[in-house]
Amino acid sequence: MTEHNEKKSELNNEIKQKIIFYSAMILTGLGFLYYFFGMTGARVGLGILFVSLPFYILLGAFSLSEGEVAVFSILAGFTLFSSVVYLLGLAISFRISILIAFAVLMGVAVVVRKVVGRKKVV
Repeated sequence: MTEHNEKKSELNNEIKQKIIFYSAMILTGLGFLYYFFGMTGARVGLGILFVSLPFYILLGAFSLSEGEVAVFSILAGFTLFSSVVYLLGLAISFRISILIAFAVLMGVAVVVRKVVGRKKVV
């Protein structure tokens, strides 16, 4: 029982360290964008982050390196997310279509992540 608790504690510490590291990276990047480009730059940075987030979660389920996941998620976010928003925007308001597309893609990413479960697929 003690070994199991130690492994769980190590895993929790590793997750906490990743959260702190990624948060520091994001805040540094947003601070840089805000300093040089003002509020517009910070909003663009947040937009890129939110657009690529569902694909980052989705691609993280496969055996790709972190760099590959980051680059592919940004590219997929720019192409697929904007395409889905545009198609939905033809029928409804674009602001609502952004929210619907984000919610649907996040739902798909979470479901695929649960089903695949970090298996060595690729």
